[in-house]
Amino acid sequence: MMLKLKQVALAGALGILAMPVLAKDVALVIGNRIYQDQPAIPGRYFTQSGVHALKNAGFRVFAGEDLDSTEQFILASRFYDALDQADRVVVLLGGHFVSNGRDGWLLASDARDPDMFTVGQMGLSVGAILEAAAQKPGDAIVMIAQSDRARAGSGLKRGLAELDIPQGVTVVSGPMSGLLDFLAGDLLQPGTSVGSALEQAPRGVTADGFVANRIPFIPAEGPITDQPQDAEYLYLEAVREIGTVTALESYLNRYPNGRYASTVRREISNLRAQPELQAKADEANLKLTREQRRQIQRNLSILGFNPHGIDGVFGRGSRAAIGAWQKSRGIDGYGYLTGNQISALQAAADVRSRELEEEARKRQEEQDRLDASYWRRTGRDGTEDGLRAYLKRYPDGLYSDIAHQRLEPYDEERRAEAAAAERDYWDDARSEGTVEAYKRYLRAYPHGVFAADAKEKLAELQGDTQNAELIRRAKAEEARVAGNGIVRLLVEKKLQELGLKPGRVDGKFDDNTRRAVRKFQRTRRIPVTGYVTQQTIVRLLAAR
Repeated sequence: MMLKLKQVALAGALGILAMPVLAKDVALVIGNRIYQDQPAIPGRYFTQSGVHALKNAGFRVFAGEDLDSTEQFILASRFYDALDQADRVVVLLGGHFVSNGRDGWLLASDARDPDMFTVGQMGLSVGAILEAAAQKPGDAIVMIAQSDRARAGSGLKRGLAELDIPQGVTVVSGPMSGLLDFLAGDLLQPGTSVGSALEQAPRGVTADGFVANRIPFIPAEGPITDQPQDAEYLYLEAVREIGTVTALESYLNRYPNGRYASTVRREISNLRAQPELQAKADEANLKLTREQRRQIQRNLSILGFNPHGIDGVFGRGSRAAIGAWQKSRGIDGYGYLTGNQISALQAAADVRSRELEEEARKRQEEQDRLDASYWRRTGRDGTEDGLRAYLKRYPDGLYSDIAHQRLEPYDEERRAEAAAAERDYWDDARSEGTVEAYKRYLRAYPHGVFAADAKEKLAELQGDTQNAELIRRAKAEEARVAGNGIVRLLVEKKLQELGLKPGRVDGKFDDNTRRAVRKFQRTRRIPVTGYVTQQTIVRLLAAR
């Protein structure tokens, strides 16, 4: 069976599966499932169904299964040589993939354990495939079915990182069975756009990059009633859907004397005359992910430009913040970013983060010095008045735990002296823990043995009441930005890394967590509430 598979694969590599040279569309299909030194991929690929669908649609197909590195390179090279005469291109790749963050590779069937130095000899570069497909902007689809079981050596990770998709290329991902159904189903039906085909795609099949919704991938057959459907017109519509000056110029490069050349030149002039539209189109073609947008919002916040949310959605607040940052640097960006600006924003935020952390470190050192000095004057000797004076000034101080422990004997002694009725009254007040409860105790026992404690608690609660609105807003904000357990674990872990002792890292905010948050906020000059606000999270993520 292996021999037969190899013979089919080699036949593909030698072009035996190819359509006649006159075909105007080309496809590359590689499905690697059986590996010599990597885990086999469960199930069967049946890539031949995709090959037949492509051939029936008029594609010249270069295909093979379970290819070794030599066969894989030969097949890809023959495919690339055929691109010049093609109108559109489809690539279907399935198997083990590895990546290094900049590029990814489809491992050949004879790949062992690739590392960053040997992977180029054992796999087909996904980046190279995408660049080849980019020669046909608007008419190029790359489909990828990747396993998650590859063994990768040093410098590599299993699977593909986020792809840098060239302009005009559609990347469709999903299980091989779903991709084959997508390919053999609506995609290759004349008159169907990629966007329309995706609406009917099997579960798990998703697309990124350029996704045309109006232009059919395969031109419609039969008489045309409204618009011409020849290759030049379809190419024009594809570059118009991309919408950038570069895309429109690619039409002029391909059809310098085309029927629509003068119209395209006017459209280019209009775009250049309306730079805001061009800036918007340029940012759209960066295909920023939700996480990349969140990082941009965090960076803006670090630099003092409030995006009014770290949610990965660029609304009015984010656009205004981007525009303000651009203006501060003398850039006419209209609130839309370029790749270079995103890099500059990241670099500036990194510098500012280091500055803010150094400022916080110095403030912490000074606060700790004052804290320790006051402890030596008040609480170190262990008198009750001294301990209470220390806790009043530094409730979250360096020695607050020690102060509470040393006060326990005084509290027990006072309880022993108090009459049973007063002890019950005090226990009820402390259990209720409200302003009114402590006031009731003081009205009943104005000179009672717990009067000092009641007055201290009352002052603390009334102080909280004065800041009630600030705390209420902070609590509501925490529910939005740190409402799930994963974010809370991240917060606790960062607090622990900073040496702020948040207690158990379990995703549950207890008194220790609140105290750690207050300490962090105090040294970063964030309103001290003990609740994790957006500003607190941004500074936590930037803290080192």
